[in-house]
Amino acid sequence: MLAFRPLHSAFSFRASLRRPALHALAAGVLAAAGALALPNRYRSEARILSDTGHSGGGSSLRTGVWAPTAPPEVAGNREEGPTIIYADILKSRRLAEQLLLRTYKYRCRSWRWGPEQALRGTLLEYLGAASVDRALGPLKALLVVQRDLKSGLLTISAETRSPGLSQQVVQRAVAGLKEILVELSQAPGVDKARFTADRLREVQAKYRELETGFQRFQDGNRNWETSMVPNLRFQGNQLKGDLELWRQVVVNLTLSHEQALLEAQNDTQTLLLMDTGNLPVEKSSPARAFIVFAAMCAAGAGSWVTLNRATLRASLTAKEYP
Repeated sequence: MLAFRPLHSAFSFRASLRRPALHALAAGVLAAAGALALPNRYRSEARILSDTGHSGGGSSLRTGVWAPTAPPEVAGNREEGPTIIYADILKSRRLAEQLLLRTYKYRCRSWRWGPEQALRGTLLEYLGAASVDRALGPLKALLVVQRDLKSGLLTISAETRSPGLSQQVVQRAVAGLKEILVELSQAPGVDKARFTADRLREVQAKYRELETGFQRFQDGNRNWETSMVPNLRFQGNQLKGDLELWRQVVVNLTLSHEQALLEAQNDTQTLLLMDTGNLPVEKSSPARAFIVFAAMCAAGAGSWVTLNRATLRASLTAKEYP
């Protein structure tokens, strides 16, 4: 029969725990002292609902930069929706630069028991990064964007050493998202309005040119409508018809330009904000009790293995015995 050799008869498991327990206690005390010195961190959160309204046909009329918010094919699962593009925008470098370079006013402690200071500076300075490129990594850890696949709910959270700074970062991220959405959603209407404005200026110039020519013709031929000369009446009617035609073109383009301006202002995605970003009161981290517990477990286990390594080696390398 194969079996491990029993531990030495003089070996007592209970006695072997005494020194490791002291080491674990010492490690716990040191970990507690270090954990108490760590500054508190506070998390602020904002939540954006997915589009919950659908047209009678079961599909959204919205088109453009965000995905259509069609009903989910599988019950309880929403793999489409506007919050997909929201999450991409929130993770974009453009919005990251806005957050990093914006100036914030907040109160913060450098360590747990340190004095609270009123600070004013950028998020780039708070992270201690030399450039925006080096701050992108820490910013991803500071600003977390999560999307629930079942409901489409988008959660934006920021965690810093200052409750006020956390709230301002979240609110600034939401405001930046709105600004980018407005710009992207209005882009087609703005382009159309710009095109119609350019064309309207050309048509107005042509109309003024025809108007001047017709006025010059009337000044030189005051009674052209009753003239006995057919060519003169034909020329006057032709100039008058061209002038009426271009007047109608000017009217139509003016209406199209105004319509494009209205579409540019109205075609904007509405954010369904459930939470706008709270001012946190209770800390979110660090988990000091867990730090102390983990330190004690690691120190105690490491100490026990180190002190009893000879006995463990002898037990693990034992050969067959009767």
